[in-house]
Formats: sequence, structure tokens, C-alpha cells
Amino acid sequence: MRMSAKEKGSRRGRRISPNRKPAAIKEAQPRSTPAHERVPELELIYDTAPVGLAFLTPDCRYVQINQRLTEICGISVAKHIGRSVRETVPQVADQVEKIVQAVIHSGEPIMGVEVHGQRADKLNSERVWTTNWHPWRGPDGSIVGVNVVAEEITERKRAEAELAASEGALRESEARFRELADNISQFAWTADRSGWIYWYNKRWHDYTGTTLEEMQGWGWQNVHHPEHVDRVVERIKQSFETGTPWEDTFPLRGRDGNYRWFLSRALPIRNDTGEVIRWFGTNTDVTEQIEAENALRELNDNLEERVQSETRERLQIWNVSQDLLVVADMAGKYLSVNPAWSVTLGWSESDLLGKSSEWLLHPDDRERTRAEIGLLAMGRKTTRFESRFRHKDGSYRWLSWKSVPDQGRIYAVGRDVTELKDAEDKLRETQRELARVAGRATVAAMSAAIAHEIKQPLGAIVTNAAAGLRWLDRSEPNLAEARDALRRIVTDGGRTSDVIQSIRGMFAKSEQVARLLDLNEVIRESIAIASTELEAAKIAVQLELTEQLSLISAHKGQLQQVMLNLITNAADAMRSVEDRARLLRVKSEASGSNAITISVQDNGTGIDIKDIDRIFDAFFTTKSNGMGMGLAICRSIIEAHGGTLSASPGAYQGSIFHIVLPAAPAASVQSRG
Repeated sequence: MRMSAKEKGSRRGRRISPNRKPAAIKEAQPRSTPAHERVPELELIYDTAPVGLAFLTPDCRYVQINQRLTEICGISVAKHIGRSVRETVPQVADQVEKIVQAVIHSGEPIMGVEVHGQRADKLNSERVWTTNWHPWRGPDGSIVGVNVVAEEITERKRAEAELAASEGALRESEARFRELADNISQFAWTADRSGWIYWYNKRWHDYTGTTLEEMQGWGWQNVHHPEHVDRVVERIKQSFETGTPWEDTFPLRGRDGNYRWFLSRALPIRNDTGEVIRWFGTNTDVTEQIEAENALRELNDNLEERVQSETRERLQIWNVSQDLLVVADMAGKYLSVNPAWSVTLGWSESDLLGKSSEWLLHPDDRERTRAEIGLLAMGRKTTRFESRFRHKDGSYRWLSWKSVPDQGRIYAVGRDVTELKDAEDKLRETQRELARVAGRATVAAMSAAIAHEIKQPLGAIVTNAAAGLRWLDRSEPNLAEARDALRRIVTDGGRTSDVIQSIRGMFAKSEQVARLLDLNEVIRESIAIASTELEAAKIAVQLELTEQLSLISAHKGQLQQVMLNLITNAADAMRSVEDRARLLRVKSEASGSNAITISVQDNGTGIDIKDIDRIFDAFFTTKSNGMGMGLAICRSIIEAHGGTLSASPGAYQGSIFHIVLPAAPAASVQSRG
């Protein structure tokens, strides 16, 4: 049994209790038999049903099966009864057990599972059935087993295959056939001996959108097509009166107002004396089958005309295509070419037919082309192959080819890409020029960054040198003060070197050596370095540093560079303030368990809100004498350390710059300890 990708299962049947084990088949029947065995018409349905029927227990043992269903595997009815699916058809036992368990657990049927013939001799491997799996409930409402209904659809499948082979335009109809095969369903109903219908299954109500109260008795006429209802009523009444099976085909209206065609059957259920006690009927949707048959009939009637029409269309495509089309033999000799050859290369059809491309190819492309034709002769397709063909005027044109071999012929399409190749050459030259320009821009940016960042330490060097000279120029030189000034010069000189190395590292994208740092220490040292400038500007400094902060892994010189840049910018922003005390507030605090936040706040002139994001762009400045590099470098340094740098307006005046840096991993801190 081979099931489809959608998890694609009837003459005389035998049955046993669904709760009985195989070894107990010959034992006496229990006093209380299952509900389905007490229905006298069930055996008749199994005997006469035009479809395969079976009843499986929850552990997948056959309680009842009819002859039609055994046609799938070729095993007799007797050899099924009491045996499990795994014993009879082990190759599909896993799928069947999953379906049965799904039906039992959900309480819902599973429809449209396709099954192929499973005879050991493979004689029925081409036959196809569609199966529906329905739960069977006991008197207490619990599910005691699964009913399986199988309908052979081999002929329908063959009709679909014929349609597929006949015409691509019928693919939509074929899709409807596949949809029908995957989702086939039946309506079912029962009536009393007089034909009064008193029960419909759920699929009838789902399709028609009606209730039992509306449909019971003869209410079903309301969903019949008015052009067919009288005929249907007359024929079914005749069957009810004579007790003969009924079959008819007619349209039924769905809840959406549209009609679909149904093949409908009804069989009389008789008691032991042969008297009809009720009727069992089904309705099978055959709309797609009827439409497909009509379409196939119409196709056969007009096939010759359509073939002629398609031939004309293909000829038009051949003639108007701007691509070069060619049919050649496996040696590469041209058998047919389209007019585009004359337009693109100037050669006439007579110049080309009976020859290969050898005489047209650029000498540098001939060997490659021979190799490609050899691969085509071996059955490999060509998805893209470029070569140069000689124009009649002596110039060469670049052609891009796609080719496929088929039945001793090579079919190829060539497109003139000469202009594209020229454009690609120009693009490559433009890219090389852009690379040169970018290199010059990088040098300029690095120069500007170095000039900006060493401005402050160089200024400090000059200030300390001047102070040292003043101490030495006294009538009694103060050597101690002079030494302190010289030490500060040495420190500022080292810091200048660090700045230059840091900027070189950023532009060269080289790795900087990082170590564990205490941010509070970096902040205090930065304030100390800038103290002279802050005192000269009469700026008070307020430090709010949280002690016992986590250490960070960073380059100390780069972080000092950032802090000094922010401190200097804050001082510049407060120089023009006269109506309030100038205050610089630097704050550090933990941000969660894995980060540290530093804020640098001034009460100066502030930043225009529209420039709050642009101030970090290179060469953007709000200062009349600024270079626009400082904040761009600061953000690059912080981001290189895995952090963020942002700005916001102060609550009343000035601005606040926020630095967030990740704390060092605990393992790094422990190894340092």
C-alpha cells in the first residue's frame, strides 16, 4: 500500500467484535454485542456497497471488511478478520495506525487519503483508491472503532492523465481533478420504507447550509435545480414503491447559491423476510468529472484547429524575436536560424545554414566553444556561455547563449550583450577610481582627526612649558615647580602619542590592547588633566561616582580621549554663560548587572534638537572654529568597545551626553585577581 504525499484504502464481508482478540474468534459471542452489529442493514450495505468498506478496532484489527476493499492488497476477507493491519499489510501499518489514532483522539473523520494497490504480485499497482476514515461511537458516546470507506478512482486518474497529455491549457481542469481526488467526500442519508428521509450526515448540512428540520421528509427538493427536480422526484418515488435500487445524476444547490452535479444512489434495506424497512442513500460530487469530460470532448473536436493556431503563434515568435534563435545538429552545424541573425550580425540565412559557428567565432573563443558543444552532445544544458561572433562589417559582437540538447538537436538562444560588456568595463574603471578617491578621503579624515584630537594635549604642553619658563626666569628659580611643569609636559606628550596611535588603529582597523579598568579612575584622571582649563573658565565640577562599580575591558588612552573631548565641549558650551554659575556634572552608575553608564552634563547653551543626532556625523560642527571630528571619533571609540554614545537636552539648560559600556566578564575579573 503506497500512500500519497497527502497521506494518500466491496462484496461479501466477515466481521467480529471490535473488542475481541484474534485467538478468541471462534469463541461464543458475548451477550451484549457492539452497536454496529445489531444494525441489520449494515451487513447488506457491506455486501452491496459499490465501494470498499471496513471496520477497524482502536488497535487496528479488522472486525469487518468487504470484498471490494480486499482488492487493494489481494488478501481474502477471511484472512483479514481478527488480524491487525501490521500483520496483513505491514508496509503501511505506521501510516494506518497514525490515521486511526488521530480519528480516535480528535473524534473527527479524516478524508481523501489516496491508496495504491498493494498486491504482492504488483498486478494492481496502477489502481488507485481514495479512502475516508470515520469514527464509530458506542452507546455511551465513546469511540469504539473506525469505519473505512474506499472508492476506486483509477479511471478518474487515467482521465486526468489523458487531459495532462492533451493540452497545457487544461491544467486548471487537471488541478480541479487533483483537488477532487484529494478531497473527495460523500453525502449520506437514511429514509423510512416510504421514502421519508429522517437523517443526513454532517457533510450534507455543511454543503447545503440547511438543518434537519428543513430537509427531513421531502424537504430536500428545495435544494434541487428546478429544471431537474420533477424528474428526480418521479424516479425516486418509483424506486420507493417498487423496492428497486435507485441511481440518478443531478445538480444540488450549495449554501453559496451555486449548483454542483452529484451522482446519487439509494439501496433498500430489508429484514429477514425480505421486506424493505428503510433506505440508505449517498450523493457523490462528480462536477469536475462532468466538466472535464465536456472539456476533453471539446478539445478533441477542436484539437486540429488549436494545433494549427499554436504553430502560427510559434512561427510569429520565431520571426519577431530580437534574440538569435538557432537549431543545430549535435556537431554544431546550423539547421535553422531566425531573422534576428541578419539584424544583429548582418549575415543572411543562406550564409549560415549548413555551417557551424567556427568561421564566425573570435579566434580566442573557438576552443571554448568546441568544448561547450561537446558537453551539449553529452546531454548537459548551457545556462550561460559568452562568445564573440564576427559581424559582416568585420567587427565582433558579444553574445550570451543558453542551449539545451534534445533528441539529436541543439536548441540555442543568443542575446547581444556587447553594450552590457562595455558598460561593465566602464563600471569597473569607475569602481577603481572610486577606490582611489576613497583612499584619499581616508587619509584626509585621519589627518583631520589627528589634528583635532592632539589640539588639547599640545595646548597643555605649550601652557606647561610657558609656566616652567616663568619659574626658571625668576631671580631665584623655583626648580620644584619647573620640574612639575616638565613632568606634565612629558605626560601630555605621552597622551599625544596615545591619541595618534589610537586614531591610526581606528583607521587601520587594527586590534587595540585592552585591559581591565576602573571607570571612576578614568573619570578622575580626565578631570585632573582638564582642571587648568576648567579653572580658567570658572567652571565648578560636581562628581557623582558610584563606588564599587564593575570593571570594564578597554583601552585607557581611548576612553580618556573620549572623556576629555566631552569635558572640553562642555566647557566651550558654558564660556558664554553669565546669568548662572557654570557647573559640570559627571555621574557614573551601574546599568543593570552587565553595563555601566556615564553621563556628562553641562548647563551651557545646549544643542538644537534638530541637530541632536547629526552632531555625531563626521565634519558636522556647531562651532564657528570646529572641525566636526571630535564627537564622530568619540562615538567610534565607544562603539568599538561594544558600547553606545548618545546626547539629549538638559532638563532646563545645557546638554547631557550618555556613555554606556559593557562590564567585563566575571572570568576576566577573577583571572586579574
